[in-house]
Amino acid sequence: MGQRIQEWWFGLPRQRQLLAVLGGIGVLVIGGWLMLHQPASAALPAAIPPATTSSGRVQSTTSGHPQAASQASSHDTRVFVDVQGAVNHPGLYQFSPEMRVADAIKAAGGLVARADRQQINLATRLTDQQQLYLPLKGEKRPATATSSSTPASSGSGTSANSSSGSATVVNLNTATVTDLQQLTGVGAKKAQKIVDYRTEHGSFQSVADLAQVPGFGEKTVANLQDQLTTS
Repeated sequence: MGQRIQEWWFGLPRQRQLLAVLGGIGVLVIGGWLMLHQPASAALPAAIPPATTSSGRVQSTTSGHPQAASQASSHDTRVFVDVQGAVNHPGLYQFSPEMRVADAIKAAGGLVARADRQQINLATRLTDQQQLYLPLKGEKRPATATSSSTPASSGSGTSANSSSGSATVVNLNTATVTDLQQLTGVGAKKAQKIVDYRTEHGSFQSVADLAQVPGFGEKTVANLQDQLTTS
């Protein structure tokens, strides 16, 4: 077999022998190049283990600790403040503990044009159950009715007690909605009408001016005469 191949090879013309040799060399070169440049198959990534603490326990990926969260939820940190006086929208508002009087005024629609800015401390921190009264220009702010942390239970609109201490006299110009409800026959709606009238028209010059408020006739004012004052 080998002799026949040899006879066949030497029987070929010189030119065909040269082409055959070059073709064989080319096949070998291309095959070697392909083997050298074949990309290696990428190894599959190993599974990533969960993060663990130094004690070996699995650490949660959620923010905070469950125990701390349950403790925080058991404490109500909301601050409720009754904002009254020289604001556009008086009423009860909810705040966070770090908020100030300036935040309460903003929540209540801002100060009215006749608000007495000099009597208002915007930096005072709000407290829960506080009744915040913002005075108008010309109003005398009672010692207990400050724009700081005075709770509603302090009776900020009360101007004086009778000599016997049995009756309370309410100042029409400083009393809040809560204070006005101490008057005989005056509920939340009527008390709000008094505050709204005072905010729009200014301080009452006399108790008789109460008859200008819708819902208060001369007879009603006469019955309340001994319970009211304007100074």
